[in-house]
Amino acid sequence: MLGVFLLVNQKGSYNDASEIIYYAFQNLFEGTNPYSTDYDLNWGTSTFTQPFNYGPMTLLLLLPAMILPIWYNDLWIGMTVLINIYSFLTAEYISQLGSRDMRMQNRATISHEDKDPRQNQVLYYGGIFFWLIPVGTTCITVFIYAPIFLAVVAFDKLRHPVISGVLISLAAMSYQLIYLFIPVFVIYHFKRGWREAARFILGCLPALLLLLLFELWPPGGVINSLFLYTGDMPYNKCPTCNNDFDQWSVFSIPRILYNISDGAIQIGPLLRLILVILLGALCLWYLFSHRFDQFEEFFLIRYLLAAVVGFTLTTNYGQSHYLIFLFPFLLYYYQMKKPDFRKNKPIGAGILTWKDFDEYVTQNHALPL
Repeated sequence: MLGVFLLVNQKGSYNDASEIIYYAFQNLFEGTNPYSTDYDLNWGTSTFTQPFNYGPMTLLLLLPAMILPIWYNDLWIGMTVLINIYSFLTAEYISQLGSRDMRMQNRATISHEDKDPRQNQVLYYGGIFFWLIPVGTTCITVFIYAPIFLAVVAFDKLRHPVISGVLISLAAMSYQLIYLFIPVFVIYHFKRGWREAARFILGCLPALLLLLLFELWPPGGVINSLFLYTGDMPYNKCPTCNNDFDQWSVFSIPRILYNISDGAIQIGPLLRLILVILLGALCLWYLFSHRFDQFEEFFLIRYLLAAVVGFTLTTNYGQSHYLIFLFPFLLYYYQMKKPDFRKNKPIGAGILTWKDFDEYVTQNHALPL
């Protein structure tokens, strides 16, 4: 698979994310805080400048890539290897979830696993998707599979608050999009009691200490690079670079309006503020809603999907790779929403939906065994 990836993506690749991570490693190994400087990065026919705007966990997740600090045309070989590894881990984990009881649909309490309608194979086959994507494009050579893997495992480990806290916070320390996931995780654990909420917060401490370490490393700059710069990213990275990515995009409303109006309309900060308000209102509804208590995973997934889509559409420079976060949670959602009831022999092939299942339970005053 790695060989096919290299052959398909020899030319025309834009790997500014890989490049800035590579330079950040160089500063780190020289004893310089990677967040304390700006970097000149290749883009199209020229270059642009930006700070290192990925979280410090990125450097730990991708440290093995420095074993192969070799460039093949536009591709960094070490990064390419790790992209394939993390995509494989994501595919393998999701596929395993699809081949066993997900323990998420509490309304079905079938005891025999081989008859469990929740063993829908959508996740199993959907997992292969994450192993195939890197072959088709290098637009995703931004290590995005590493935070996806951490976020997916964190979601699956919700019943273990410390583990979930560690994983989701470390994912956030590698990719800013995950910060939007944190509030709904907090609400989930808070509604299960103060003790569990405290354990979740305890799990988040290692990531916060990692962030603090780099912020206190003179001359600092982490807060500016991760939070302030993200809000001030240019609509076009390099207007003079003749790069098609800067001319057209269906993934960013601010950028579309900016390009159409020749720079007259710049509403990125306003749209991001609206997104935060809407997600905040949604979190408040979850906090006080009894329906959230009944169907936690459904509402969690809906929030995560809304956050990903909203983030993609409101960033100044929205790109398609953000949307890859949708797929694992969509697969989760489909498997919960559309279980394969035909696999459950006691129920029979006549029940195809949760509505039919609920009616069966009501009529028989008991769950089928």
